[in-house]
Amino acid sequence: MSKKTKKNSKMEYLEDVFTIIAPGTPLRSAINRIQEASLGALIVLGNYKELSDVMGGGFELNTSYTPQKVYELSKMDGAIIISEDVKTIYGANMQLQPDFNIKTDESGTRHQTAHRIAQQKGHLVIAVSERRNKITIYKDEFRYILHDIGDLLSKSSQAIMALEKYSGAIYTSLINLSISEFDGMVSLYDVVEIIRMYGLLFKMSDELIEYTAELGTDGRLVTIQYQEIMLNQKEGFINLIRDYKVNNEIVEKIIEKIRELSKEELLDDEKLAYILGYDLRDINFDEIIKSRGYRLLRNVNKITNKDIDLLVNEFKEIQSMLITTVEDIAQIKGISKFKATYIHKALTRLKNRVMLDRY
Repeated sequence: MSKKTKKNSKMEYLEDVFTIIAPGTPLRSAINRIQEASLGALIVLGNYKELSDVMGGGFELNTSYTPQKVYELSKMDGAIIISEDVKTIYGANMQLQPDFNIKTDESGTRHQTAHRIAQQKGHLVIAVSERRNKITIYKDEFRYILHDIGDLLSKSSQAIMALEKYSGAIYTSLINLSISEFDGMVSLYDVVEIIRMYGLLFKMSDELIEYTAELGTDGRLVTIQYQEIMLNQKEGFINLIRDYKVNNEIVEKIIEKIRELSKEELLDDEKLAYILGYDLRDINFDEIIKSRGYRLLRNVNKITNKDIDLLVNEFKEIQSMLITTVEDIAQIKGISKFKATYIHKALTRLKNRVMLDRY
C-alpha cells in the first residue's frame, strides 16, 4: 500500500469515525462516563446478525440507545453491541470469539479482541481501558487512540502558532523571491528553501486536521483560524513548483512526493532538488535558475489561466516577458491588442510594486 493510500485511508477513517464519536455525540458521552468511572468496555458498532458467528453468551436487548444505558451495561464484562447509527443497543455482556489467527500487536485481551474483530468483520470497535485510562478505536486494520480534549486543544493551539510561523516565513520569502526573479538572481537554494517551508507547513496542516476532526464542534474556532492561515497556500505551492520544476512530471505528483517526506527528509536539500528534477551528479545550489512566471502572473488581475499559459509558452521565462513590447505580446495567437496592452502595463506595475517591497 502506498503512503498516499495510507494517508487518504486514515483521513477517510477519521472523518467517518469522528462523525460518530466526536465530543458532544451520544456515543462519546457514554464513553466519557465509562472512562470517568474507571471502568473498561468493549463496544462494537454493527449489524447483530453479521456478528452472530463471532459471539456467544450475553443477552439480546434491542432497546433504544442512551448514554446512561451503555454506561450501566459496561459494568458487565462482555461486549456491548450497538447499531451503526447509534440508535439501538442490540445486546450486552457478549463473549466475542474472533479468529485467533488474525495478527495483532496489541497487549491485553480486550484490545486484542477488539483489533481482531475489527479486522475480521470490518466494523468499528471501541476498547476502553480501565487501567491505562485510554480509548482506542479500531476499524479494519486502522487503529487510533483518542486524545484527552484538553490535550487536543493545547496541541491545536500549538499547531496554529506553528502554521502562522511557517506562513509568515513563506510570505517574506516569496517577496524576496519576487525581487530576485525580476533581478534575474534566483538560486536553486532559494527555491529549495521555500519548498522546504511549504513542506513543513503542510505537514503541520495534516496534524491539525486530525486534531480538529477529533475535536468535532469543539474545534470550530481552530478550524476557522486554520482556514484563514491556509487560504491560497496550496495554489501558491503549485505555482512555485510550476515555475521551477525541470522534469516532465505533473505538478500534483511532485507536490505529493514532497508532502510524503518526513520532517528529517525535508531538511535534505538534495532530496528536494531531486524531486524537482535536478541531476544530483552535478548539482549546484548557487546556480542561477529562471522562473517561468506562473506565480507572478497569478498576481495580475484580469489575466486568465489561458492567458498565462500562452505567455509562458511563448516567452518561457519571466525575464523575457519583462523586456517584451506590446506588439510582441499581441502577436501571440489568442491575445488581442487590447489584452496585450493591459498585460504589458500590468507587468510594469507588478515589477514596480515588488521593487517597492525591497525597501
